[in-house]
Order: sequence, then C-alpha cells, then structure tokens
Amino acid sequence: MSPIRLSDLAFTIEALMDDAFGQKAFWVIAETSDIKKYPDRGYCFLTLVERDGRDTLAKLEACIWRKHYPIIEQFEAATQVAFARNIKLLLLVSVAFNPVYGLRLEILKIDHSYTLGNLEQERQATLDALVRDHPDQVWVENGEYITANQVLACPPVIQRVALIAAPGSDGWRDFRHELQHNLFGYQFTVDEYLCQVQGQGAEQAIVGQLEKIRGSEVPYDAVVMVRGGGSQLDFGSFDTYLLGLAVAGFERPILAGIGHERNVSITDMLCHRSVKTPTKAAAWLIDHNRSFEESCLLLRDRLAAAAREALLSAREHLDMATERLRFVSHNYLRNRQTELTEKAVTVRHLDPSNVLRRGYALLLRNGRVQTQAANLATSDTIQVQLHDGLITATVTEIAPHT
Repeated sequence: MSPIRLSDLAFTIEALMDDAFGQKAFWVIAETSDIKKYPDRGYCFLTLVERDGRDTLAKLEACIWRKHYPIIEQFEAATQVAFARNIKLLLLVSVAFNPVYGLRLEILKIDHSYTLGNLEQERQATLDALVRDHPDQVWVENGEYITANQVLACPPVIQRVALIAAPGSDGWRDFRHELQHNLFGYQFTVDEYLCQVQGQGAEQAIVGQLEKIRGSEVPYDAVVMVRGGGSQLDFGSFDTYLLGLAVAGFERPILAGIGHERNVSITDMLCHRSVKTPTKAAAWLIDHNRSFEESCLLLRDRLAAAAREALLSAREHLDMATERLRFVSHNYLRNRQTELTEKAVTVRHLDPSNVLRRGYALLLRNGRVQTQAANLATSDTIQVQLHDGLITATVTEIAPHT
C-alpha cells in the first residue's frame, strides 16, 4: 500500500464525518471539565466526560461558538448555577471534524430543566439521609422539615451575636453597616468567626467555626451566617449533608442570610430563621429587638392608662364616700344636737334653783340634804333652803307619813 499524506487522511475523515453527522444534532448527557471561557471573544472551550465511578468511559473536546455563546448566560440565569466544571448537563450537540483541530462537539443548547432536576434530586437525597440518620435533629411534620435548631426559644432581646462570614466580603460589610447604623440606636456585641464561605472546602470551614462557637462557651443569643451575592454553584456549600447536620443540631438559634434571591438551600430549610441577604439578616435582628421594645412601650402605655383609670375610679369612689360621710355626719350631728337640746331643757327643769322657784324647799342638816324623816330627831337644828333665802329651825315634832 502506498503511503498518503496526513492532510489527505484528515480530509477523508472530514468528509466521512460530514457525511455521517453533518446537519444532525444529538442530545447527550455529559459532565463538564476543563472549561476555558473567553467572554470578550464570545466562545468557550471545554471537555465533556462520562464517568462510571472513578472510571472514565468517554471524553470528547467541545466548544461553544459566538453564535451560541448566550446559552451560557441563559443557563446561569435559569438555574442560578455557574457554568463551571463537574456539572452534569443535558446538551444538544453537533459533531464537527477539522483537519487541524480534530474532532469537536459543538454545543448548541443546554436543557435547564435537566440540571434543575438533578440538583433537586441531590438535595432531596441529602434531606432524606438527614431525617433517616438523625431523627432527633431533623424530622418531618405535615410535610415540613423541622429541626432542633428551629424549635429553640429565641431570646426576646438579641444583643450578643456570633458572626460567620468571609473576611472583608460584601456580605460581612453589609451586615455590619446595617447593624451599626440602625435607626433606634440599638447596641450589639458581634464576635466574628471569619472563614471561607464558598467554593471547595467551605462547608468544612463553616462547620469548624460552628465548633469554635460551641467550644467558646460564650452565651451567644444567636449565630448569624452571612454570604454576599454569588452564583448558585458558590452557594453549594450550604446544600450539603455536613453543614445541614451541623446547623440542624446547633444549640444556639442560627440566622442565615446567605445572599440568594430565588433558591432555598438545605441550610435555609434547617436553620432557626432564614432571610435573603446579609442586610436583611441585620434588619431582622433590629426588627426583633424593636418588637420587644414596642411590646414594652405598649405595656407601659397600658399600665399608664390602667393607673389613670384606677385613679379616676378611686377619686369617684372617694367623692361618693365623702358625700355620703358628709350626709351621714350631718344627720348624726343634727340628731345629737336635738337630743342635747332636749336634755338641756330637762336639765334646766331639774335645776334645784328652778325647782325651788316652783315652791319646793331643800331640808339640810349639818349642810347635808335630808330626804327621810327617820334621819332627824326632835331638837335637831335644821336649815330650810327656799328660793329666796335660808331658814334655820329646830325640830319640835316628827309625824309619821300617812
């Protein structure tokens, strides 16, 4: 056989490939690897891989040209997942062979629903495993996941907080700014436990900080976990079994504000309270304390109103009692005055001087009034007191009363 030029072989392969695959497209399932994006030029090179455990079954180079480059942005917007390595995708591809660059798959479309379904399946499997392995910390009631952290009593006033955030991050900055510049002048003590909160190794770092908080034995009112904005893939640290378990069983209420607008992570589902952003996490703490202050102010107003009502009622009762006392005492004094008047008349009538004026006389012996004849004897000297004078006489005869 005579040798041929490499280009002739390449052109032959190109013709055969074009004949077999030209103008055809195929839906394939593959995992991404070695992605190189060039946004300014509008194309992307990557490797598509199929694996069975640790074994690689197939590997093909792929590309996205300028015409189809917007599908990357569309995919990220629809799924909130960054177009990066190690993502299992359903792709519409065409097969192309170039004599210089070799065999490539040209990616034409990405099925968003396939990726979302895979993410949901993985998350559901994680939740099922947590419920199965740790029923004392995660359980289901009426279709809702309930955790030991969720049922903790939150203090009526939150003052001391443990903050888990990335150092110098937007999330850290937004949370501190909102907390420090609250309209009510509330003061918070914030102890920072700074660490990586996204990317490879983030879940171990966050769990490690939770262990530090537990080991500190500081009586924190709450733990706040914040992260600034980012892609859903960066958000994946909060969708893991390890962090879900740590959050579900933590002994202090955990507030999560991990910077997402549409998706809900396992951490969001299992923590004591979840809000969308670090700013809203700070706002929640402020509102929580404001609610307590408002309840105190309401109780103060109710107490003041009750005191005013009690004083008004007491004053009314006092006025009524005073009027009743005045009436009763007036009648009492008037009756006593009448009695005194009557008794005064009686006393005047019984006054000896008045009695003597009516023709009566007093018989005295040795200055003492005598009322019985048996007390006298003949020859006794007696005095007779009349109205207008005193007569001295001698007893000459005592006649018995008949």
